[in-house]
Amino acid sequence: MSCLSKLKEKLEEDKVDGFLITHEVNIRYVTGFTGSESVFLITPNNDYLFTDFRYLEQAERDIPWASIVERKTSLTRTMCDKLKRLNIKRLYVESLYLTFNQYNEIKSKIKGIRIIPTRGVVEKYRKRKTIEEIGKIRTAIRIAEKAYLNLIKKIRVGVSEKNLSDILEYEIRKQGGERSSFEIICATGSRASLPHAHTTDKKTQAKDVILIDWGASFQFYNSDLTRISFIDRISQKFKKIYRIVLDAQSYAIDSIKPGVLARDVDHAARSYIEKKGFGKYFGHGVGHGIGLEVHENPFINKRSEEVLEEDMVFTVEPGIYVPGVGGIRIEDMLLVTYDGCDVLTNVPKNLTEIVV
Repeated sequence: MSCLSKLKEKLEEDKVDGFLITHEVNIRYVTGFTGSESVFLITPNNDYLFTDFRYLEQAERDIPWASIVERKTSLTRTMCDKLKRLNIKRLYVESLYLTFNQYNEIKSKIKGIRIIPTRGVVEKYRKRKTIEEIGKIRTAIRIAEKAYLNLIKKIRVGVSEKNLSDILEYEIRKQGGERSSFEIICATGSRASLPHAHTTDKKTQAKDVILIDWGASFQFYNSDLTRISFIDRISQKFKKIYRIVLDAQSYAIDSIKPGVLARDVDHAARSYIEKKGFGKYFGHGVGHGIGLEVHENPFINKRSEEVLEEDMVFTVEPGIYVPGVGGIRIEDMLLVTYDGCDVLTNVPKNLTEIVV
């Protein structure tokens, strides 16, 4: 049963007249519509996409089964007119994505309407990936991996972070990616202690640690990887830290299977890093879901109540960041299988493979 059919069933069961979806990614997931700046209304009998002239032809091509409503004035006013004509009295909305102005306009223009906030309704279905989605994610991964393997051939003393980032962006598109999944992170030397460092013109030096966090987007689905490389050789201090992070990641991966709590996966990596004396240098969660968005459910952190299920896709990315010294993060993408997990990413990460 499709997500749309399940949402219609929910409306009938809850005796609600409509569900207004305002999050662009959720609209794409439910309908397949590839445009933006639109709103989708689900009712028990019919469905309506509110959009403007720029997306009319695209909408008719993407979702010919829906009623396309062109806005002539504001999007919210057009939507309110339709809600009134349909006599919508109980309306589900996405509380995280309906703006305050949209809420106020609906309340002021439609007397007696009850706006019922929801959270995570569509996202609940997005957590488990279909075979088609997994195929697109695998392609996004392969594109990112090929791009990176071409990049590392060009790492040398004197090349800047920005140069490396620009080369990687080009390689992602050259390999068939639509774009980077996010702004590429390239941090060298002591700047690698910044988990989400902004790329600069800083040039690499001999013995530098180089942290690169990147991903590719393919047909709206994303990949996300992080790898470390060193120029010429690795210092004993960084060898120690790298081994700890790599082992922590292995412990987390080994713990993954259906029925396991996400926080237990986080604990598997975090407790090892703490035992080795670096706990205070690891402040983020071990991973996050990835698909239509780079960061989506399930989130793998110490507070998560999420129970892992087959066909979830997420990252495992422990790290140690020592201010003024540098940082190590190793990030791979995992697919939960019926009895464990598959590591989807395959970029070299052993100590003997990361010196350039």
